[in-house]
Amino acid sequence: MNLNHPGIPLIYDIDEDADYIYMIEEYIQGESLDTFVSHQNTISLDLVYKISLQLCDILDYLHHLTPYPILYQDLKPEHIILCGNQVKLIDFGIASFFTGPGNHFQKYGTDGFAAPEALAGLPVGPSADIYGLGRVLEFLAASAEPACPDRFSRIIARASCDDPSLRYGTAADVKAALLDVQHQSGRASSHLIRSIAVIGSSPGAGATHLAVTVTGGLNKKGISSLYMPCDGTDTLGAAAQINRSLKEQDGVFYYGHFKGMPVYGNGITLPAPSGHCIIKDYGSRPAPFAELESSDVVICVLNGADWAIPDAVSLGKQLALLPQTVFVCSHGNRKAARIFARHLGRRVFCFPADPDPYRITGEKLRLILAITQKKGGD
Repeated sequence: MNLNHPGIPLIYDIDEDADYIYMIEEYIQGESLDTFVSHQNTISLDLVYKISLQLCDILDYLHHLTPYPILYQDLKPEHIILCGNQVKLIDFGIASFFTGPGNHFQKYGTDGFAAPEALAGLPVGPSADIYGLGRVLEFLAASAEPACPDRFSRIIARASCDDPSLRYGTAADVKAALLDVQHQSGRASSHLIRSIAVIGSSPGAGATHLAVTVTGGLNKKGISSLYMPCDGTDTLGAAAQINRSLKEQDGVFYYGHFKGMPVYGNGITLPAPSGHCIIKDYGSRPAPFAELESSDVVICVLNGADWAIPDAVSLGKQLALLPQTVFVCSHGNRKAARIFARHLGRRVFCFPADPDPYRITGEKLRLILAITQKKGGD
């Protein structure tokens, strides 16, 4: 009841009568890590780091409580709950105070996640939780896309070493190693953008289709991205009525690699989660120039229909004033793309025709990465 950490459920009160003991605990709304992973084909490397770092913080808090640290002893995916952007650790059924150089316990824990010394009934200390952390990192890495770097694998190997003396000394040490690897990985992908505006030259140009595909493609590549409709329409709500696989959880819609925030109507504005590349879909609605100017990349989707080309060229010339504008002709219309390139004097990408915006092919992914690079920057 004295624990106070955002990653640990609160216990409000304990009461008892002649027959039972009652524990009044904080209600945790979310999904266990094992269930979440089972529902996804892959999880982004960015999410792997977020979960891993929060677990390190929780264990570091428990291991530094005074006067006695707490050993959790049963770290595994079923006991890790994802509540939006917060990781919660539940089920402290076999947790205990650590009062000396090593505690003797019965054979508690779960095979595959419990430390060898715990399963053997030998004395355990904080390093037993480090072992469990290493196994959870291994579980996460198995579903990561792109694959975790080799240095991440070495962190797993050291944390889950059979010999307790060879493991990391503290959870803070694991966190420091993870942050170092994450920093190195971030430097390698620093040319990628963090905000995208997508605008179509006219209705039917395919701006929403492209914005949805770009969101899924970046997530598949491990760049945590979030789609946001900015044309005043409830795009996701309408899509969810047709596509039952598009599920809402904690205010965010998910389907495969796609992730998006819906429109809830006038007067309700939800802040975008931090750490995401935000893809703003303006549809064919005229967007304030200042909003487009603040984006790292502006994707102008040009309608290649014969009757729509003059208006598309007119908009293209306006947006060409922004150095970060990229021009895309959708529906695989290569003929129109060549016409636009001639009128605008700029390269025009031709996005492949595909009726399924959620399907991320190798061809789509290569094009997404080509058009989502900072212009004239790092």
